[in-house]
Amino acid sequence: MQSKNITKFCIVGTGFSGTAALVHLVKQLIASKLDCRNIEVVTIEQRQDNGPGHPYCNEELLPTHLCNNQTYMMALFDNDFYDWLCERRTELAKKVPDLIKVTHPDLEDVALWQPDQDAFYPRALFGLYLKARFTQYCLVAKENGMRLRHFNDCQVLDGQSTEEGFALQFRQSASLNATTQVFDKVLLATGHWNSIKQSQYDDRVLTSPYPYSRLNSWLTKQLQQGKETTKHICIKGMGPSGIDAILSLVESGQFSHNTQGDATAFIADEHTIKLKIHALSRCGFFPAVRDKRIEHQFKYLTEETFFDLEQKQGKRLTLDDILLLIDKELKDASEGAIGWHEVAHPPFSSALEKLKYDATLPQDNALIHNVLLRVRRMKFYRYLKPDEKQRYDSVLDTHFIRTAVPIPLLNAQKLIALFEAGILSSCQLGYEHKDAIKVTKTDMVVTFGQPQKQLHADGLILAAGQSFKLARHPDNLVKSLIARGELRPHTEQNYQTGGIQLLGYESYRAMRTDPNTQQVQVSPYLSSFGVLTRYWQNERNFAAAFVEAAQSVAHDWVDHIYQKTMPQHSRTDQDKVHA
Repeated sequence: MQSKNITKFCIVGTGFSGTAALVHLVKQLIASKLDCRNIEVVTIEQRQDNGPGHPYCNEELLPTHLCNNQTYMMALFDNDFYDWLCERRTELAKKVPDLIKVTHPDLEDVALWQPDQDAFYPRALFGLYLKARFTQYCLVAKENGMRLRHFNDCQVLDGQSTEEGFALQFRQSASLNATTQVFDKVLLATGHWNSIKQSQYDDRVLTSPYPYSRLNSWLTKQLQQGKETTKHICIKGMGPSGIDAILSLVESGQFSHNTQGDATAFIADEHTIKLKIHALSRCGFFPAVRDKRIEHQFKYLTEETFFDLEQKQGKRLTLDDILLLIDKELKDASEGAIGWHEVAHPPFSSALEKLKYDATLPQDNALIHNVLLRVRRMKFYRYLKPDEKQRYDSVLDTHFIRTAVPIPLLNAQKLIALFEAGILSSCQLGYEHKDAIKVTKTDMVVTFGQPQKQLHADGLILAAGQSFKLARHPDNLVKSLIARGELRPHTEQNYQTGGIQLLGYESYRAMRTDPNTQQVQVSPYLSSFGVLTRYWQNERNFAAAFVEAAQSVAHDWVDHIYQKTMPQHSRTDQDKVHA
């Protein structure tokens, strides 16, 4: 039985989401002036380390796997990642010079490194930052009287609402016995998932480019089969994960750089010279390269919120209305040179041609990014009708993601070098052919282009974006919670947008089905943010959104302590903490 004097919180998953939640919970608890000696925080993580999670784990990445955004856009709060780099500059230069050198290849002496706010640093370096801040804030919590318990290498098996709280059942891999604990509040910060099982395919197909060690072992086996023959390796997906897969495949080769640090050529070794890498996607293009920030004075998308924009327009805005406003904004700023059509259908004959254009750092890309990011952050998706959401998800989201998530200039230069070395090519699968890739026991055929062509492949790496359909979620805990009604898939008129249903638009409290009345109600215990939740991939898939969500959950949890232990207490102090 849980003591009524102890408030117990649990964070399931300690990657970026869980670490942000811990950091902001500790910050708000200290600011609240509450007595923290009766507060216990438990973290449960399937990996051995806390902080990096899957996307930023040093052991699973290469230095060439760079963050999708510049340093100034990556932090747990404020400009903290950059501040941390500056604080640890000398130490990092000594311990992980390869994580610095890859971003600054022109730097002859790493000891002279000065962190750059506009640079794209390795994801592994951001992972070290997350791990350091997780450890630091755990120490701060203990210094202020909080109790912390960490369960690593641990799997959560099941969970259920009880009268005393939410009972979680979990087991560490080294133990045969499961443990059950009851918590006041639980955050599901389980992060990205891969719904494709390796068992669905034979050894010719790799279902993820991560970890690198597994990809490297897979590639070694591919090269050993018919050692003298060229190996045609296809990569499905041309986003950041697809680029990581390409750079992983050519890791044994070497890029040459000029004195400014630009990648200018690729020198193949005995392994990479046998490779023919084919990058595949529906649109056939890599994400845009973005240079430093530019200022843009908006003329049509003038309001900060979608509600205000509709008020100004004097009508409900449909999806086509939104696309028209984007088109007008772009054409006005570019003197008619760019519109929505150029975003959806880049005017280039190949991915290489577009990469070469991008490498000149045209302001067009920065303009498109500014406009589409503005619209996404208005959170227009939530106001679309279900049929419009379905159309957006199936046809349009890819264009927003491709422009909103940039790639570093250095990666674009490396891709160009691989094209020119004859190792890399690209294929446009199109949007009509859902079975463009056919894998049989004897062959692997890719159909692409207009007129249609066929490519016979030796191996395939799946690196496209994940499915957000909860029915495909591989985690037993999520499956169990949905089956029991503790979580509900978000559905609008029979269309499942992906992710779980939350309370309202700006809350991260999960909705559940009451087992007795079958009525939909807010869960008194569960919260979640990240890709497990509805609309996240369309509205909030950027670092600042994780921070905002972590602050909101932390506020709710501190508020719970006020209600539980100090019913007569004035709410003024807590309101100030949230503000």
